[in-house]
Amino acid sequence: MRICVSIATDVVDNLKVQASRAFDLGADFVEFRFDFFPPEQVMAAADAVEDIKNKAVFTLRSKEQGGRFAAGEEERMKLLRKLAERRPMLIDVELDTLQRNDNLADYLELASIPTLVSWHDFDKTPPKDQLASLLTEMRIYSNYVKVVTMAKSIDDSLQMLELYENATGLHPIIFAMGEAGVLTRVLCTMYGAPFTYAALETAVAPGQLTVKQMRKLYDGFRIGRQ
Repeated sequence: MRICVSIATDVVDNLKVQASRAFDLGADFVEFRFDFFPPEQVMAAADAVEDIKNKAVFTLRSKEQGGRFAAGEEERMKLLRKLAERRPMLIDVELDTLQRNDNLADYLELASIPTLVSWHDFDKTPPKDQLASLLTEMRIYSNYVKVVTMAKSIDDSLQMLELYENATGLHPIIFAMGEAGVLTRVLCTMYGAPFTYAALETAVAPGQLTVKQMRKLYDGFRIGRQ
């Protein structure tokens, strides 16, 4: 039951400090949200974490996908490629970004860059058949996929966990946001997710637990199994 802590700061010198704290608190991996930086500082931020990139997800999320990247898509594509060239553990690229940018998709495939294809719905949880079709589209680009929706009810959360049945042959990270989705964040690693996401101290997404809370829950599960 592994945990990836999202590091969201706009100060380069804070990246390593926060990552070290995350590891000390029980994180297995970290996600660096480079979209929190001005475009001209993104690669300096990548330089700052070069020595821990093998335990890191690099993310440069656009505003339309819930991120904070301030420049246009052309600039984001250039920076995504440069970040990919650093060869982190995974680089997170949205499904629609790959579908719109054949050059980037081809580069990631030909260069064998480990890619986490992501998709988010910040408003709702679509029907399961729609999400299953989404997984089929995503597996074209990578075996690592991330599907995140907004849960309005426990039924939405249960539907998201059921989606793991459609993820054969994938490394799926499937969970829901919001208070009703908290259980999916905790249980997803038991359904087959390689890791779940947590916050360092302040949540960067609705319903996100801190790494301390998540580790306490997981340690409790282990004790209960003994």
